[in-house]
Amino acid sequence: METFNYWKLLAGLGIFLFGMQLLEHSVKDLSGKTFRKIIRQYTDTRLKAVGSGTIVTALLQSSSAVSLMVLAFVGAGIMNMENAIGVILGSNIGTTLTAWIVATLGFKVKIEAFALPFIGIGAIGLIVFKPGLKPYHLTRLIIGFGFLFLGLDFMKTSVENLSRHFDLQQLQNIALWMYLLIGALMTALMQASAATIAITLTALNSQLMTFDMAAAMVIGANIGTTITVLLGAVGSTPPKKRVAASHLLFNVTTGVVAFLALPVMVLCVKMFVDVSTNGPVGLALFHTLFNVTGVIIFMPLIPVMSKLLVKYIPE
Repeated sequence: METFNYWKLLAGLGIFLFGMQLLEHSVKDLSGKTFRKIIRQYTDTRLKAVGSGTIVTALLQSSSAVSLMVLAFVGAGIMNMENAIGVILGSNIGTTLTAWIVATLGFKVKIEAFALPFIGIGAIGLIVFKPGLKPYHLTRLIIGFGFLFLGLDFMKTSVENLSRHFDLQQLQNIALWMYLLIGALMTALMQASAATIAITLTALNSQLMTFDMAAAMVIGANIGTTITVLLGAVGSTPPKKRVAASHLLFNVTTGVVAFLALPVMVLCVKMFVDVSTNGPVGLALFHTLFNVTGVIIFMPLIPVMSKLLVKYIPE
């Protein structure tokens, strides 16, 4: 009987997080000024702010990085409260792209086919090109993608061994809200919702958990991602505290609504995707669906939320 290789799972998680970090930093270095320009120029209306937040987060692959950037802009007086909330709402939609990349590429294509060449080409590029130059950042981006998928492969193969000898009935007695709590705690500890979602997608793909359990974990991951912005606002100015509070308020409210409406939302996903054969894609769709629903609910409430935050967190 094969034993569960927890070191391989841990190594996979580490490689995945390292890949995410490389991606984030290289994209920032390649076009940091461009992103700042987009956020500054294209956030003068609520719709533009949500759109900019979505695009920049999708490209940067990190809602935390965008949220911290927004905190800095608000603190410097470059962006007002309402537009900042709009960008943060959009960043929640943009962050769902990670789940789509992992679900469609990570489980559909033979990972070694492109992960290893990416790492090989990227590593040679890092040696050949001088640090600080665009080709250097580009090769760092390539190696980041390689590590991202290599880490996913490590997690996938280690969990597949466990799933062969694992009885799903053992988890049936655990309440769904526990999975929400686990997802939130994992994200808060790792400071990366993408890692929690990758682990959840891997477990779902290996049939270690049901679709409902995985959906609750993803909702939890969305709530847990607020910790980074809250930490970024500790001891800062009232405008920055308001932005952090709006992020917490949006994610927690959206999470609660999505959890209460879980059976309905899962039913909507099942109308488009057969979750029994294509669970990871179904979960990526669920992640997008509940974030888009949250933005639709909150967008008309931005002015009201802004006034309340100014009232309860005064200068």
